Amino acid sequence: MIRDRQKKFKFTDEIVAVDTVISLLFGVLALIALIFSVCYSVVLKGNTPEWIAMLLLITAIMDLTALVFAITGLRSQDGGAISKRIALVISIIDALALVGLYILK
Repeated sequence: MIRDRQKKFKFTDEIVAVDTVISLLFGVLALIALIFSVCYSVVLKGNTPEWIAMLLLITAIMDLTALVFAITGLRSQDGGAISKRIALVISIIDALALVGLYILK
């Protein structure tokens, strides 16, 4: 008898957890958007348009999502510890920068 093997396709390998990849992506995008909005505000001397506020709101949502995925990525069995810690640190830096930005206003 010939036994048929099922082919399983994976889009990621077990080197990095999927939650960590999502957290890194959202964290880096949120950090870039935050830096852009602060630089844009400095160039315009505080007279920013309304879409900057919307960008900061989207940045806060992305950072919250990145933080949640970083915490769930820590519990995952896949991936190494370094990428998980980097994702968590980037998310925490984003959150602290957003809180600091709103306190300074």
